[in-house]
Amino acid sequence: MKDTSANRSASSQTLVLKETDGDAIRIRKTKLLIISGPLQGQEFVINKEVFSIGSGKQNDLTLADITISKRHCEITVDEAGYQIRDLESTNGTLVQGVKVSAAFLNPGAEFQLGKTRVIFCPLQESRDIPLSRNESFGAMIGRSVAMRRIFHLAETYAPTDATVMITGETGTGKEILAAELHQHSQRANKPYIVIDCAAISKDLIESELFGHVKGAFTGANADRQGAFEHADGGTVFLDEIGDLKPELQPKLLRVLENREIRRVGDNRVRKINVRIICATNRKLGQEVNAGRFREDLYYRLSVVQIELPPLRRRKEDLPLLAKRFLCDLHGADAMSQVARFDETMDLLKRHDWPGNVRELRNLVEVAFYASSRPVDLSAFLGLGRFLPCLEEEADGSAVSADRPFKDAKNDLIEDFERKYLEDLLRRHEGNISRSAREAGIERAYLQRLIRKYDLK
Repeated sequence: MKDTSANRSASSQTLVLKETDGDAIRIRKTKLLIISGPLQGQEFVINKEVFSIGSGKQNDLTLADITISKRHCEITVDEAGYQIRDLESTNGTLVQGVKVSAAFLNPGAEFQLGKTRVIFCPLQESRDIPLSRNESFGAMIGRSVAMRRIFHLAETYAPTDATVMITGETGTGKEILAAELHQHSQRANKPYIVIDCAAISKDLIESELFGHVKGAFTGANADRQGAFEHADGGTVFLDEIGDLKPELQPKLLRVLENREIRRVGDNRVRKINVRIICATNRKLGQEVNAGRFREDLYYRLSVVQIELPPLRRRKEDLPLLAKRFLCDLHGADAMSQVARFDETMDLLKRHDWPGNVRELRNLVEVAFYASSRPVDLSAFLGLGRFLPCLEEEADGSAVSADRPFKDAKNDLIEDFERKYLEDLLRRHEGNISRSAREAGIERAYLQRLIRKYDLK
């Protein structure tokens, strides 16, 4: 791309202007200029926080280019600026000639989708992205900009009947947000029914969702209501919606379009009055491209999209979350039993938290099982991810109630720590640095554990 004066001018512009009086982020408006491809010469203003581009008709920008996937990429805007994300397209997304999975767009940047090349052009006008003034939404807490944006969306759409799609990595709190959306809605005093689409067998999920009549299949000894009928007047939460079987997707689409269901084995159509909230940790845009998820169903479910940020993108919330978990799990005086809380939070902020908020909660829980006081939370960094292993160890070993609970629990934890460290060091041939990196703990802490258990 030639370095014209227009491009030099664009490059000097700032995209994120400022945070206003606390209830909005001011962002410069932008447009996309198509410089090659079927729509060459046309311009499109990015007017949404999630702007999708692809060959499918449901996208915000539809490009009739056979080299472009149905949902090729999306451009998102937040407090960090504009970011383009490839949705595992067939031919990829290139920014400044480099193939990327995700990249921030600088003013004047050029990106390419298939045979279509686009220039990212900031405008002089700006717009505000509203933030909530609150640091919580029910059980959800956070004072970061990312979470206050989530709270604004939740406060805005919870009172409505809009269908909501919640996305985010495992452990970010999707189930909690779904429940709070119901509790803050006008349906709060009506049923809230949760269906885990990944946990129910293929043979049973249609009956679980829509019900069945007597004799519909072997074992159907009586008529049975499904989740949608049972939730009439209330909310159905479809967790792990990305795992919904392809043969059920058109039936769910009919529920969304017509608000009616048909029980398995029945010809009668029944009207229902439910709100639908769904969640997934999958990238459904990629599932659409792969043909595993219907594009029309995706858009029906995504009337409102809320993406929960991973904990590594909201580390300023760590102290607030840690205090909440300490109080909830161990009582109001738990903070007095924690050593050097502020210093510990600085250490915890260096961790990437692959298990997200759930990992932090697990860490706070397991740390207090240790007998020593005050509790050094940083000494348990990384163990939060392995709490399920602890529970499996407990299930697989003989447990007796003939000793004090704390003593039995401490022995269990020490046994887990020793076995975990022995396996970790064995796999890395005793290399401390590699072992610490894989476990997600500080090198100095790993050395302390090795000395504690006299491991060679």
